[in-house]
Amino acid sequence: MKRHVTMLLCALGLSACATVSPVEHAALLEEQNKQRARMLTEELYNLRKLDRIPEFIAEDFVDHSQDTPSGVTGPALVRQQAEASFQAFPDLKFDILHVVADGDLVAVHWKALGSDPKNLDAAGKPKPLTLNGQSLYRMREGKVVEAWDTTDRLSPLLQRGYKVVPPTP
Repeated sequence: MKRHVTMLLCALGLSACATVSPVEHAALLEEQNKQRARMLTEELYNLRKLDRIPEFIAEDFVDHSQDTPSGVTGPALVRQQAEASFQAFPDLKFDILHVVADGDLVAVHWKALGSDPKNLDAAGKPKPLTLNGQSLYRMREGKVVEAWDTTDRLSPLLQRGYKVVPPTP
């Protein structure tokens, strides 16, 4: 029981962690990082609490993902990206499928669903669009300092009715 209380207090930063082994400390840090990544997705993207971005994103944050705007870093970049996502898909919601941590790295496998205003049904209503991807975050003191996102770019095109046509010989 004492061990569980000590681990909880250490996780909350309320007690000297000298009694926790380095392995236990690493496991606690990984769990904290996983929780922060989950909270980032829920607070920023599902609840749209963009004012909380500085609580999750470091001032020196850099996004290494493909097509990231150059010259913008830190919380301002994340706000810009989130606002663009919400403009393109007003009802976008993320489901976290898996979260894995290794040291200061956290991998989040996610699925997002939103209405696609570029793809209307017969009644003129936006059809649903599913996006799938993974985000890899490097964390420091509970904040994301680097990110690498990989998103399935073919699936949304297929959902919009595009066809993959093999080249003609």
